[in-house]
Amino acid sequence: MLPIVIILAWLVAFGLAAYLVTHAIKRRLLGRRRRRSEFRKLREFRRYHYFDQKAERWVRKVDGVKLIDEVAEDRRFRLTFFGWILLVLWEGYWLLEIAERFSGSTRPLQLPYVLLFFILFVLPLAVYLFFRRRLRRSARSLPADAGVIR
Repeated sequence: MLPIVIILAWLVAFGLAAYLVTHAIKRRLLGRRRRRSEFRKLREFRRYHYFDQKAERWVRKVDGVKLIDEVAEDRRFRLTFFGWILLVLWEGYWLLEIAERFSGSTRPLQLPYVLLFFILFVLPLAVYLFFRRRLRRSARSLPADAGVIR
């Protein structure tokens, strides 16, 4: 009985291997075809458009009209608004914390000024620079209506 089960298991394994091989080959060919069509659409888009560094937008070569991606603009506005709210809350919290420690201490000049400078200025500046780089990189990407699959 055991040899029959082993033979059936081997047959199932070979059947699954054959199925997976054909499936992998089909997916590879479809992926290659999709990548080629994506590169073709990208080349076609870049033939008729260029990226304006000053305006940080894609511009049509024929008439100079700037392409505006409303989805990206809305996302950028929401991120900017959310960032300002977080900055105000962050700075307010730490200023209240400093005022509380300053008033509760017998020696108010013993506050760790390097840590306060780092928390109040360096950390928000680093977060701002990080998100500014990400927003500029996303502005350089192609608009959603460019017809290129992402």
